[in-house]
Parts: sequence; C-alpha cells; structure tokens
Amino acid sequence: MKISALASGLVIASALLAACNGDLQPQSQTASQPSMPSQSGADSARMKQDVEFLSADALAGRQTGSAGYQQAADYVAARFKTLGLQSITGDDYFQPVPFREASWAGERASLVLHSRDGDVRLKLGEDFIAGPPTIAEQTAVSGELVFVGYGIEAPEFGLDDYAGLDLKGKIAVILDGRPPQLPNEVGAHYASGRTKRETAAAHGAVGYVTLNTPAREARRPFARSAEHLAEPGFDWLRADGVPGNAVAGMHPGAVLDMPAAKKLFAGAPKDLDAIFAELEKGETPKGFALPARASLASQSSHKKILSPNVVGLLPGSDPKLKDEYVVFSAHLDHIGVSAAAHGEEGGHDKVNNGAQDNAAGIAVMLEVARLFTESGRAPRRSILFVAVTAEEEGLLGSDYFAQHPPVAGKSMVANINLDMPMLLYPFQDVIAFGAEHSSLGETAAHAAQKTGLKLSPDPMPEQVIFVRSDHYSFVRQGVPSIYLITGREAVDPKINGTEAQVEFLKSRYHRPSDEADEQISYVAAKQFADVNFAIAREVANSEKKPSWNAGDFFGDLYTPKTDTARH
Repeated sequence: MKISALASGLVIASALLAACNGDLQPQSQTASQPSMPSQSGADSARMKQDVEFLSADALAGRQTGSAGYQQAADYVAARFKTLGLQSITGDDYFQPVPFREASWAGERASLVLHSRDGDVRLKLGEDFIAGPPTIAEQTAVSGELVFVGYGIEAPEFGLDDYAGLDLKGKIAVILDGRPPQLPNEVGAHYASGRTKRETAAAHGAVGYVTLNTPAREARRPFARSAEHLAEPGFDWLRADGVPGNAVAGMHPGAVLDMPAAKKLFAGAPKDLDAIFAELEKGETPKGFALPARASLASQSSHKKILSPNVVGLLPGSDPKLKDEYVVFSAHLDHIGVSAAAHGEEGGHDKVNNGAQDNAAGIAVMLEVARLFTESGRAPRRSILFVAVTAEEEGLLGSDYFAQHPPVAGKSMVANINLDMPMLLYPFQDVIAFGAEHSSLGETAAHAAQKTGLKLSPDPMPEQVIFVRSDHYSFVRQGVPSIYLITGREAVDPKINGTEAQVEFLKSRYHRPSDEADEQISYVAAKQFADVNFAIAREVANSEKKPSWNAGDFFGDLYTPKTDTARH
C-alpha cells in the first residue's frame, strides 16, 4: 500500500515543521501544505493532506502508546500551534495519560468449580475466557455462586434481579444481555459490563461470572471471542496507581460458555436449559443460590505506557460565557498492525491505516478549528479541541480527559464528537447520535438546515451507538453530548447511502483497506466540516448553554451525581 502524493505545487508550512523539530512527515510519504482557502467554507485540500499524513503506512496504525501514535500527536499539536490555539496543558499541547497494559503470565487464568461431586477445572479458551487483569499481577477469589439473572437493578423499569438474594462475599453469576422491555440505549447502559460489575459490587459480591447465551452466541460466537484471548488488558491509572475502571473489591470476571455453564446449575432448583427457554419467551429469569462454589485466579505482567491526549484552546470572547467550554473531540488512535496480512490474492498489507477511523474525524476537527480562528470573530464561549487517545482500547483517553479536564469539570457545557464520519459520498443529511437526549439535537437540526442539510434520526438504534464512542465519556460526567456522522441520503440518486455505509463496515472497517484512497470523498469532507462548524458556532454563541431534555434517562442518571462526585 502506498499513500498517493498531493497535487504538485503545494508546500509544507514552515511553522508546522518547526513545531515538530523539523521531522513531521512519515518517510514513505510527501506531505504538503495547500494554499489557504477563502472564507467561503472548509478547505478540502487541507483535510486531504491531514488524512493522508495521519493514515500513512509510516505511522503504523497509530496504536495507543506507539511511536506512530506519538508522531500523529506531534502533527496535531503542530497544527494547533499553527492555527493559533492555546496550550493549557503545558508547552506542547499534550495531556499525558498514564496507562497500564496487562499481558498474560504464568498459568494465565484458572476457574475451578467446587461441588458435592468434586472439583471441576475448566479450560481457558475452551470453557471460559478472561482478560489479563490490570488491577494486580496476581488475583484470586473464591466464594459461593449466586445466579442473579441479568444482574440488572432498574427500579424505574420494574426490574430488580437482586431482590431477596444474599451476595455478600459471593460470586455473582450473570446472564449476558438484558431483558427486551428495556429501551435500546437505556438497555445498553444496564447491560454493560461496567454497570453490571458496579451493581454486583454494591450488593457485596467479590467476583462475577458472565454466562454466554444463545442470543450472544448468534451475535458473536464464543469461539470467535476466544481468538482474542492473547490480547492485553488496558486501563488508565489514577494517581494512586489503581486502574480507572476498577471496581473496589471486585475480582476481574470471566465469560463461561454454555456447555460449561450447565455444570454450575447441576442440582440447582432450575437448570440452564430451562432458563434459556425463559429467555426465548422474553421472560426475565429469577435468581437463586447455586449449589456450588468457584475459585478464580489470574496472573499477568504489567507495563506502564504514556500516551497523550492533544488539547488546544480557542478562548471565548464573552466576559460572562468565556469560562464555559464546548469540547470538540475526535480520537487520534487506531488499532495498529495486524498479526497476519489481509487482502486478496496473497496481499501482504498488515497496517490498519484508519483513514475514516479516525484520521478523517481529526482532519474535520482541525478544519473546524481553522474556520473559527480565521473567521475574524471569536466565539462567545471557549472551545476545547481535543484529539483523544485510546478510544480503540475502550474510550479510555476520553474517559481520562472527562474525569481530569484541564478546566473546571462543571464548566464543560457540551461535547461534539467525531468518530469515523463515513466520508463516502456527497450527502443531503447528517446523523447526530444522542440528538434526542438534549437541546443539542435542536441546535444540530437548526445548524444543518442553515448549511442546506437536514438532521436524520438514528438509522440503526439497535446498535446503541450513543454509548459506544468518546462522547459517552462526557455523558457519564453529566455533559450533554452528540456524535456526528454523515447521513445516508446521497446527493447522487444512483448512490444508495445505506448500502455504501454497510459495505464500508463489511470490507474496510478495522482493516488495512481503510486507507486514504478513492473511498474518501473530499466533497463530503467539505460538507461535513461546514456543518460541524455551523453546529459548534451555534452552541458556542447561544445565550443559553445546552441542557438535558426534561426527564431524560441519561441526564437524570448522571447530572445529579456529577454535582457531588466523579465516576
């Protein structure tokens, strides 16, 4: 794979080179600087250069903590400096994020069932899967087993899977997924591993085992998940060295496949097949104590990694509103180099370039920053442009930033997030995931209309995208947030936008073929930058700051808590 050169006659900006000690370019690529555009709108050539630089083979897929990622971070910092954004995290625009990488060591992980019929040692990778623990290099827990159904406590929806159960000092056995009566995004919150761990711990559990189900098996077979067993664990570190996503007193969990899980229910009031039958009918199984104990243990080796978020500030102009901050975010990392080559006819490409995911999002963010700085009018509110690290590791860079912002946490009033914008064709509409939760939806619709576009509803609500990108880190801190991509209505009636997006996800997403080639429409890039500029400008200049809609689940869930404590 070779990144094509830009049109001749374009030159590298000297300030850009100086900010990176004269060596920004990947060796395999010739990057160059387009002439500055007029104020009529976004500059496609500038974004093309950014995408081609950031997705070049020489950056090796921008994996968190890698030299390629650092080169990408240097590039973004240099662009921030050239644009005149201020650094508020030091002289280099970097917010270093401390991570712990955990790799398997010794016997890796063990899970032993203790029952009246004797001990049964289950096999890692065949009967159960687990990840290398980040909490400690050696972990162990033993306790009685209690089946807790889905492990969900949602009284507002009439669900309490822990009612009448004693979990103190015991191991929770939890079904994957959620009951069908929960709305999609609300259900995704309750079905998340984070929420289930926190709920189990709140009831006194010291460990948990998640059970594979027929629905999960159909969605993602156990054998496919087991293929990723060797991958390291990853988490950011608090000042005291504790991983940011650790749950106090809770042992790292395991996922048990269905045949092995049936052994837990031997001699129980109800067997696992009967529980699966209830799931098939849409029923919510009731919990009960299991007639067995379990011992779980893990061994890992730890390595500390530093990888920065890149933060640039555009100060606001209004004396009253300048201390409120709109956060404009996009993730800079990608998934690095594949272990095996991909491609047809014996291709040898291993670099996951991440052109759409998310070099394109970074390029659009940089262009929005340029449109602001060259408009001649500063926004009333301040804007933080943030390129976050470790999105691919579980939204970790944004999680760290949202919990350790370089400004007062309560002063962040909105987040606009860009992630894999799908710049595939000129479009007539945009999608703002999360638009229905806050006043940002109305703002986005109004701004889109002013740029000749319309705001379309989420075309795939079953995918619960609202909880799956960096904006959700800000939601969890009570900040109204939206995540923008292009819509599915193409300008060209011969293009089926839905088919084009689905085809990208099938053939290029998280593959080496997501590179800066003909797949990227820079006409679409210009449209997308223009509409994002319009949205950000309206949010930054509005008399009122964004607010959660009355009675919104996420607003009610997170806003009261973030008034008194962090999560």
